[in-house]
Amino acid sequence: MEAKTPNRKLFFRNTFFQYLLQGAQYIFPLITIPYLTRVLGPDIYAVRAYVYAAMAFLQTVINYGFNTYGTRVIALASAEGKSLDAPTSAIIFLRLMLCLAGSAILCIAIPLIPILAQNPTYAVIAFINICLTAMLPDFIFQGIEDMRIITKRYVASQVVAVTCIFLFIKGPDQLLLVPIFETVATFIALTWSWMDVFLVRHVRIAPVSSKQLARMFKGATAFFASNAADTVLSSLTTLLIGIYITNEADISYWSLAMMVVSAIQALYSPIANSLYPHMIKRRDFKLARKLLILGTIAAFIGSIAYALMSGIIMAIIGGPEYAEGAYVIALTAPLLLFSYVVIILGFPVLAAVGKIKTLTATTFAAAAFQIAGFILLIALGRFDIFTVAILRDLTEFVFMLCRLGCALPYLRRPHGCTSDSTAKP
Repeated sequence: MEAKTPNRKLFFRNTFFQYLLQGAQYIFPLITIPYLTRVLGPDIYAVRAYVYAAMAFLQTVINYGFNTYGTRVIALASAEGKSLDAPTSAIIFLRLMLCLAGSAILCIAIPLIPILAQNPTYAVIAFINICLTAMLPDFIFQGIEDMRIITKRYVASQVVAVTCIFLFIKGPDQLLLVPIFETVATFIALTWSWMDVFLVRHVRIAPVSSKQLARMFKGATAFFASNAADTVLSSLTTLLIGIYITNEADISYWSLAMMVVSAIQALYSPIANSLYPHMIKRRDFKLARKLLILGTIAAFIGSIAYALMSGIIMAIIGGPEYAEGAYVIALTAPLLLFSYVVIILGFPVLAAVGKIKTLTATTFAAAAFQIAGFILLIALGRFDIFTVAILRDLTEFVFMLCRLGCALPYLRRPHGCTSDSTAKP
């Protein structure tokens, strides 16, 4: 049942630090990406953009839903005063095994995908980076509702990466230095985070049984299914563009447009990341309703402004060479509105009330719609940037309608939700 006077102090504090983090995540890319697009050029920058999209698939496999499921487990354990050693150890052991599985997938994918086959060293270094990223204990900080360390370590590590990029990358022949510096930054963040976990939180890595591993893996599977389908929505488009569209400039236009969309959507993450553990512990549906209404209004206004400023945005991010691609930014503006509703009603609401299967079903429905659209476009010979952008907008709209239909019955209730909201992991 929804608490009458829920404690929102931690929510607002965590949201504040999450927005500081997002601010830093805007500042550093705004410094480095315009520099890299100009120094590397459209053709070479397309390699970085494409490999980054490909790695998103492998990162989904390695994470296997443990960021969200782990947050839930840690939130419940901390609320009940239980030790965090066992769940933390199980997640780390499972992720190490998933890194090995991911390396096997990469070995198969490199010779099959042209851009990866032409840049295998870049792909391998980028993969090492996502493995290190997967070992970050962010699920602990999110579960105990203390996001400060995530913000501090990100800023420190990115200062190192940005400094190295500007000092050492001067032309397209130095492309490999980009993933190397990004990997160094991740290693700094990894070291900092685990020092905090061990020395401040006093969490220890302990032996875990095969039954504990199996239980944790099973619990994360539904979360993985949802994340995997979501990755299809966000990254499959870029991968298919790399296969069916040969103009590398078009690939760059799309990648830059999606990068900007992702950067704006990241504004929603602080709210969602802070609301998720808050809802697990307190079932504060009144707050969720307010955030949904106010945020949707802001996203609607922002999407209109985004479309009107498409030319200016592309000129700032890519420079004069990318001006012809401004129409892609305008076409993808509706994503900003639809995705806000999707994100807020996802893990912060549906997963928090124990409806992870319903959450996953909505994601699979949207993914199926998009895949069917891709098949139709390819069959008709109309697979181009314009039609793909329209399809992506329609998919997100369908996604939004699915989640609204599933979440509104809970949001309309004056108190709490069904009994499954208190289910243990």
